[in-house]
Amino acid sequence: MKRKRKNQKREKLIMLGSSLFVLTALTVTGIYVKEKTTKQEDGYVVDLSQLEISDEPDITAENTIPQLPEDSREVSSDKIENRDSLSGENSYDFWEETPLDTPMEEEILDFFVSEEEELNFSEEEQLLWPIVGNVLINYSMDKPVYFSTLEQYKYHPAIVIQAKEGQRVVAPAKGKVSKIEKTQELGNVITMDIGSGYEVICGQLSNLQVKEGDMVEKGAYIADVAAPTKYYSVEGVNVYFALKKDGTAVNPLTKLQ
Repeated sequence: MKRKRKNQKREKLIMLGSSLFVLTALTVTGIYVKEKTTKQEDGYVVDLSQLEISDEPDITAENTIPQLPEDSREVSSDKIENRDSLSGENSYDFWEETPLDTPMEEEILDFFVSEEEELNFSEEEQLLWPIVGNVLINYSMDKPVYFSTLEQYKYHPAIVIQAKEGQRVVAPAKGKVSKIEKTQELGNVITMDIGSGYEVICGQLSNLQVKEGDMVEKGAYIADVAAPTKYYSVEGVNVYFALKKDGTAVNPLTKLQ
């Protein structure tokens, strides 16, 4: 029993002595390091011998990717959902770009498809003859003229031009084909809007080269001359040609060049 107590005292003394030795060693080491550091700083000594220098550049992600400030790197999901909360110096203009519902297709289409050219027929402008020939029946709205086939007198809002069956008929002016119809008296009839309230009408036609809505240049081939209807069997093959201004008949001879 006594021997056991002596051993315990000895172990305690050994542990105490070891602790004092370690404490003393740490204290001496600290004083030495401090003195050495002070001497190096006073003498501007920098020891680079322990540095490892590499010839290859540092291309890690941290050194190559620009970093946002810590307070602006993350935007919480609740701020993205509520655009009104995004304000101040750290806000992001997520909605400054074109909205997703912008009709881009419509804009592109507006860029490539030009508007229909406005037609303008001036008072000084002249018409082409739809076909060259003698005038068989004149325009007459102030007194009636005689129609041989009908054997009667009647007012006539157009001129009847002598022609040959199958001859080409041309557009008297630049315009838009506003109507195509067929009547018993005139056969196939083409009406063209030439602008400024003017319309030209050509009848007794066949082999039509245009359709309603077509834009036609002045002098363009629009049809052939047809065989005359029964209303013009005595007069013979012809082209019926009329001119209107705001729906009122005008003497075509005043505009034909």
